[in-house]
Amino acid sequence: MHNNSNDYDNISERFLLNGQILIDEFADSFAETALFGREDPYRLTGVRLFQKEITLSENYIYLATASQVTEEFCHYENRTFLIAGQTDYHNFHESCVVLMVGRQEQFAGIMNSAQQVFEKYREWDRKLQLSLNSEAPLDNMLEASVPIFKNPLFAHDTNFYILACPYRTGPMSVWERDSRTGRMMVPLNLIHEFKVDLEYLRTLSTKGPDIYNEDLRGYRILYRNLWVNGSYEGRLCVNEIQTAFHPGNFAALQYLGNFIELCIQHHNLFHLNLGTDTRRFFTDFLDGKISDPAKVQDFLYFLNWNRTDRYLCLWLKAEQLDEKMHSSVATLGHIESQIPEGRAFIYQQGIVVIVNLSFENSSVAQVISGLAIILREGLFKMGASAELADFFQLPQGYFQAKTALHLGEKYDSMIWCHRFDEYFLEYILEEAGENLSPKLLCSHALHVLKDYDSKNNTELYKTLKIYLKLERNALQTAKALFIHRSSLFYRIERITQLTKINLDDPKERLILQLSYCLMEGTKTFS
Repeated sequence: MHNNSNDYDNISERFLLNGQILIDEFADSFAETALFGREDPYRLTGVRLFQKEITLSENYIYLATASQVTEEFCHYENRTFLIAGQTDYHNFHESCVVLMVGRQEQFAGIMNSAQQVFEKYREWDRKLQLSLNSEAPLDNMLEASVPIFKNPLFAHDTNFYILACPYRTGPMSVWERDSRTGRMMVPLNLIHEFKVDLEYLRTLSTKGPDIYNEDLRGYRILYRNLWVNGSYEGRLCVNEIQTAFHPGNFAALQYLGNFIELCIQHHNLFHLNLGTDTRRFFTDFLDGKISDPAKVQDFLYFLNWNRTDRYLCLWLKAEQLDEKMHSSVATLGHIESQIPEGRAFIYQQGIVVIVNLSFENSSVAQVISGLAIILREGLFKMGASAELADFFQLPQGYFQAKTALHLGEKYDSMIWCHRFDEYFLEYILEEAGENLSPKLLCSHALHVLKDYDSKNNTELYKTLKIYLKLERNALQTAKALFIHRSSLFYRIERITQLTKINLDDPKERLILQLSYCLMEGTKTFS
């Protein structure tokens, strides 16, 4: 998957640091560290050198030496300072956060260490963002998080199946393999111990990071329950085995848990051991790689869908291919947030959206309306299939959506959304013209009229076209052609004499109308 640092710069939500996280990191390299401040919000994005002549931002920590600190510092409110050396905290305003680290002569080393800390967390955050769109999001997220927590970490679902565990060490449990599913899980004897442990039962209701004591396992566990729409989906755990927990670990675990919950919400984590994530399943299904009804049924059961629900397939294509947009899960998530029970994924240089219309008894029009803003702001054009009555029809639905967009760009290029229902006739005509020239498919009567008009300076070809379009209404046809009704009747009589057509025959009229479309390459009979 392609991505770069510029993609990350455009992300609106990032992991922001505070003084506590920085002081935790400095403690490994400097003997003297201290943190002061009544409040310590998570708002820091980088470090800057303190200069009196510049305006200080809340989003940076400003590095100065202890000798630079004067009474003037008390005029700076709600700012964060990193001081090389020790000084009197009372020189700062009470709303400030102040970190005192090492000695003044270590100024350069402190600056380098601060930059490294910000880069470390920035790189971690970038890897989490990239993991969202990877084939193994949870594995990648936890592996990227090992340097942050400096301890083994893992995640399990509600049935204690292991969702991911980058590595095990020391006294950690050895996972057992479930003979029924083939998946790794917490040993049964430990599960039974958890289920009767009052402390563990209490932890099942917590909403943020917390500590599970060492009584049962012999070491503390920093954990965060995973919740989606108020439902407990599992747990993220960090074992205190290699290093002691730091206060900053709580914020990092909360942030990591948010990403995992996003994966669960988007069904990127498969609890049924289907061998891949949801997006990969849809991709393989559209490619014809998955045809086993039992496997498809398991997938539908996981999504709480039925095979005979009503479905819709959409295909979105950017007017200008933007690889950065395609690599961002935020785009997919934004689309899904606008559709009740919709799944979006990258496929064949576009975005496919599968919608279960039965979930909230939605209509095709409601779904398209819900995506109007995304289409406009993202400069997308979209093709929509007809409503489908069987999940197994989705590959055909995808073909319909792509065909609708292709025909829509050909006939109505200024419109953003094109439905296959609106281009049914054009599709038939294009297919019919694949092997034969459109002129060879047309009724011979039209060629006769065109030839007669050319030689006699008449308008019989146009007259018949308008007459058919207005459903043989003589009054409206005469008005549209600016002629008297008697003139119209004369022309119609002449047309039938020349072509021998029977305008009372519905089939002949249909053939003539289709022939006009083929002759002129137009969308309608206008």
